[in-house]
Amino acid sequence: MATTTVGLLSPGEMGHTVGGVLHANGLRVLTCLQGRSERSRALAADAGIEEVSSLDDLVQQADILLSILVPASALPVAHEVAAALRNTGSTLLYVDCNAIAPNTVRAVGDAITSAGGRIADVGIVGPPPRKPGTKFYASGPGAADFS
Repeated sequence: MATTTVGLLSPGEMGHTVGGVLHANGLRVLTCLQGRSERSRALAADAGIEEVSSLDDLVQQADILLSILVPASALPVAHEVAAALRNTGSTLLYVDCNAIAPNTVRAVGDAITSAGGRIADVGIVGPPPRKPGTKFYASGPGAADFS
């Protein structure tokens, strides 16, 4: 299945830049901005990232969901996404791009796969991708789908 729509959590400093690159290369990029700051809203709009009204809408419309968050939020957000997967029946690929410990990655993966989703663990190495040099390294059961 070709990826045409990417969901993004969240459009902060790294996330909005990644989303902007994806958008500039022809992909539809969506995010849910509930509880986010005006700065995040402005960054998303400037990057061409479309807002959807709920996390359920995001997981229902996206082919892949990139989680680019502060590490402390990775597991709580994965649980929220798992609930949305259960609510919608989506089987999207959840790509955890957070700098988290291996045990946390396993807990994120368990939450997502138990809800019917698929998982890839991705490390982003380098600055926000404003110019060539940023690398994404994928592992886990969904790595081939991500690539």
